[in-house]
Amino acid sequence: MTTVFAYEVSPVTNPNRLFFAATLEECRSAARKQRSELRADPDYGAINPMPIYQVSMEIPDLQTLLRGLNSDGALTDAIIIDRTLVETVED
Repeated sequence: MTTVFAYEVSPVTNPNRLFFAATLEECRSAARKQRSELRADPDYGAINPMPIYQVSMEIPDLQTLLRGLNSDGALTDAIIIDRTLVETVED
């Protein structure tokens, strides 16, 4: 099993879209950078807190990888075992 960290790219419009990073610090930094970019966009509106998760996943075998790539479902659904909220990033 492998552990990585991920934040919700847009908790309101697409809570299932995650950005993955190897460490909590990298994940936190990426979320802060995206928040800064969103604040610079006058048309974006309010920016909700972004949850950061610790994600446990299995590196897929070839058949799992192929099923995930060839199906309508996301590959992440095939390999993520568990995700646990560790913090939220907000201004």
